[in-house]
Amino acid sequence: MEQHYRVVIVGAGLAGLSCAKYLIENGINDFVIIEAHDQIGGRCRTIKLFEHPIELGSESLHGDILNNPLYQLAEEHHLIDIDDKGSDRDDCYHDEDAESIDEDVIDEVRKIYDEILEKKVPTYPYENYPDLSLGEFISAELEQYIKMKTLTLDKDEIDEQQKVINWLSKQHPYLNAIGCNKLTDVSVQGWNSLERLPSNNQYNTETAYIHGGFLNFLQRIFTDKINENKIELNTIVKRISIHEEEQYVDVEIIKNNQQLIIYQAKHVVCTQSVGCLKHSMHQMFIPPLPHAKRMCIQKLGFGTIDKIYLVFPQPFWDVDFETFNFLWDTNQLDTEWKLKCFTNTSFNSQWCKNINGFYVHHRLSNVLVTQISGEAAKYIETISDELLAMAFQELLCLFYPDNQSPLPEQIIRSRWFHQPFIHGTHTFIKIGSSIHDIKQLAVPWPNKPAKPLILFAGEGTHERFYGTTHGAYMTGIREAKRIVELY
Repeated sequence: MEQHYRVVIVGAGLAGLSCAKYLIENGINDFVIIEAHDQIGGRCRTIKLFEHPIELGSESLHGDILNNPLYQLAEEHHLIDIDDKGSDRDDCYHDEDAESIDEDVIDEVRKIYDEILEKKVPTYPYENYPDLSLGEFISAELEQYIKMKTLTLDKDEIDEQQKVINWLSKQHPYLNAIGCNKLTDVSVQGWNSLERLPSNNQYNTETAYIHGGFLNFLQRIFTDKINENKIELNTIVKRISIHEEEQYVDVEIIKNNQQLIIYQAKHVVCTQSVGCLKHSMHQMFIPPLPHAKRMCIQKLGFGTIDKIYLVFPQPFWDVDFETFNFLWDTNQLDTEWKLKCFTNTSFNSQWCKNINGFYVHHRLSNVLVTQISGEAAKYIETISDELLAMAFQELLCLFYPDNQSPLPEQIIRSRWFHQPFIHGTHTFIKIGSSIHDIKQLAVPWPNKPAKPLILFAGEGTHERFYGTTHGAYMTGIREAKRIVELY
């Protein structure tokens, strides 16, 4: 059975939905969106907990109404939800011995760290200099800082500063959105190509959430304007065959009843994640993608960030606090140790040192939230909820024994690395790759302006906003414009 469309869009995430919306607005309705999962959204995933939306993927909007088109759309539809409860609560910082670390020390080191990231890293030149990792650059700067501090501080105080540096390296607001295993994986030149949106909104806050969650946003902005029969869920793309001479593409799909169907299209817009392309590009495309495009997909980094929600009957902690931070002993980071609850299991406990603490959910006072990235995130996706809940109870009791954490009654978490057809969360430019790889990925195939058959969209194809929701949105429009201009 064969069906014909002008455009087939692969993926119903932000890029695919924005592409479809732009096509409709410009008079092209002859399209279909193919989505492998049972719902729209891609890496935006909202679920309900106690009637409140919680996010397993993208959570807040960057920037403001002037620089982020998603912010503008949310504002137009009265969907901006500002966190107004956390500003009057305190942050708590404990080390492995449950000793409190003074907030003045945190603020001092954070100021130095911010200065390195915001002022010194951007000065690293692009041309005629070897690529350097972000981790190496930051470490070299911090070594100078620590050398200076050794003149005035004793060993215990230096150790305390090192704990803060390690904590910031894993949870700094700029850095915790990469999903890499370690900062030495990230190219400093590539990092400098990522544009961060400043926030100057009227709410005087940098955290803008969405009423009803991202899923509500996607439904209101996109799917309410797209006929539901144009989005085919539970439908897997098996193969994309390009017929360049005849100027069409065959898309072999498998629906949930395992029936194989071929859709013939003038254009196919691929919005799969870089992680998905890494896994499937060799089997999916006939003939194979050009060598240059395969190489850029292989070279780009694709990180994993998982969110974890611990649900308790009521808060067992001091409600005056908003965060409970874990500052690990840097002298013991590579030392083998084991959680008591893992004693009779095959699991190791080293991933724990990637947990930097918990914060209280901004709308649910009985829920603690954390996130974990890189190889540690991939590892704990294989651990059961029951065992993981015990591990987090043990960690909370280790760092905050006065609170005596009970076992959470529920654990809710994402498993993005093992999510079929996604395999992670964020594109980043790692050592050995560059911004040119993102540009190369965004080039249609064949690269002929009048005859683009396969087009590529998604956050991993935006050279300034890769790794972001607004980047994904803008690339969907970019490729839709490319098609509209042909007609």
